Amino acid sequence: MDIKNKFYIIIFFIIIEVFSILLLVYNTQSRKEQIINSANNLVETNYYNTYNSFSTLADAVYEGYINNSTVKDFFEHKDRDGLYKHLESDYQYLKNIDFEQIHFHLPTNHSFLRMHKPNRFGDDLTDIRYSVDFVNKNLAFTSGLEMGRVVPGFRYVYPVINNNKHIGSVETSFSVKSFIHKLEEVYNVHIHFLLKDEVFNKKIFDTYRKYYETSVESDNYITLSRGDKKKKKAIEELIKNEFRTNFMSELNNGLDSKDTFGLDLELKSKDIKHSHQVVTFLLLKNIQQEHIGYFVVYQNSKELLQLESDFIQLVIIVTFINILLSFIFYREITKKYRLEIEVEKKTKELTEFNNSLTHRIKEEVEKSKKQEQHLYEIEKMAQMGDMIGNIAHQWRQPLSIISTAASGLQVKQKFDLLSKKDLDKFKNIILLNTKYLSEIIDTFRNFIKEKKKYEEVELQDSLKTILEIIHASLQNNHIKLINQIDYNHSIKVKIISQELSQVLINILNNAKDIIKEKELIEPWIKINLEEKERYALITIEDNAGGIPSAILPKIFDPYFTTKHQSIGTGLGLHMSRNIIHNSLKGKLYAQNTLDGAKFFIEIPLV
Repeated sequence: MDIKNKFYIIIFFIIIEVFSILLLVYNTQSRKEQIINSANNLVETNYYNTYNSFSTLADAVYEGYINNSTVKDFFEHKDRDGLYKHLESDYQYLKNIDFEQIHFHLPTNHSFLRMHKPNRFGDDLTDIRYSVDFVNKNLAFTSGLEMGRVVPGFRYVYPVINNNKHIGSVETSFSVKSFIHKLEEVYNVHIHFLLKDEVFNKKIFDTYRKYYETSVESDNYITLSRGDKKKKKAIEELIKNEFRTNFMSELNNGLDSKDTFGLDLELKSKDIKHSHQVVTFLLLKNIQQEHIGYFVVYQNSKELLQLESDFIQLVIIVTFINILLSFIFYREITKKYRLEIEVEKKTKELTEFNNSLTHRIKEEVEKSKKQEQHLYEIEKMAQMGDMIGNIAHQWRQPLSIISTAASGLQVKQKFDLLSKKDLDKFKNIILLNTKYLSEIIDTFRNFIKEKKKYEEVELQDSLKTILEIIHASLQNNHIKLINQIDYNHSIKVKIISQELSQVLINILNNAKDIIKEKELIEPWIKINLEEKERYALITIEDNAGGIPSAILPKIFDPYFTTKHQSIGTGLGLHMSRNIIHNSLKGKLYAQNTLDGAKFFIEIPLV
């Protein structure tokens, strides 16, 4: 039987260990996706900010240097030399601020003057430059990324009208290299420009193909040669190997989606410091809205590196807890097995005794035996119910409390100070707090980088859900909850429900903690909801005596706490106030009443 018990314990340990690891993997993967999505959104924002700044500069050049009667007269009279000499000094200045070129075109789409190559003109751009043909046909401005015969660029093409006559068009542009340089300089990232190989083969002159090479990310994309130093080449060789082995499938799926996507790239070698890079593939379309390639943006991510470290630590801690639970479970079923042996022995003796008695005595003994067996089954089921209940509630408290309880149990056991009372205490702490761990990790960590969704909700419904979550905890601590919310009069607000839940649960937990600390005889917490003219007012009041006047103005300061460092970081109320003020556009403040502290939350009505 002992071998059988050990087999059951091994199975039990494997099940809870696998479940725990799967849960940790799921949470870690979800957090990783959030980090990558946030990085992708940041890249898109930075891209459009840079594009808008270049557009503003292009408009300023057009209005300041080109859109005047002198330039238009030179252009209309086809005085190429006069136009070039008039703009030459201004063009030299513009080149110093990353301006690529100014290019005039005739209404027939033939090149009239390239400021960067004044001796090259007369070539027909109709089949090469969609933007020029579009502007001359429609007499409308257009802009965007467009391939040339040498390098791609961000082009801004304007129709030129002089004396109500269309005389051609003019292009101002920036090279892709200038755009990438600006992004890298301002946002501290590393960028590769990827060009689809079919676009490259169709557009680029053979003479200039030596300035391109196969990208490190994919053999199906071409990139501009960067001429990087040896160290960067070593890093790119490592990246190239990763993309063609570990990320082959994931990369191909992303490229096939023809949309912006991101990857977590881990760089680790003896010559390169261990790091995680968020690699964002930013989809690029030309003026015709055709997919031509990507900006591949590499961002160093300390968050992903920390997430990996946290995952390893959590696996170790959870494994230790599961071993401890398995040991406790083993001891319980061993105890039951011994009890079964003893009951079986007594039952056998009773049966032998009954056989020697009269029929009536035999019936009575048999009846007694059945009653005894019934009671035993009830007791057995109760014990199994307790065990299942304990296992089912193993994830309900923060990780720090679990670690402290496990350490305390280990120390007392080591010094042979472990009593049944201590064992029950530590077991209950561990079982009640483990599940709660998984519910609060993603809620309160790195809160300003979360995605936020505002929705119109009935405030009574949100408060009801929150009170259901906290009610059991208050009841277990003998704290009376006085609910003065009117559920018949609907109050609607537009909020992020999850954030309001964080704030209310934090305030209710603080009230619970101070009540427990003061050991009040009849403690209570009162919650109320009122509708004012422009806002809904939620109040939470306790009878714990209030907040000392000396510290009342400081309770919302970051890192201010009256708790011990092991149980309080001083960020709860500070974070709550930030949520209410910045995210929900409301107010959070506190006052003392005759009974205790009272917190006020104002939320604007819809």
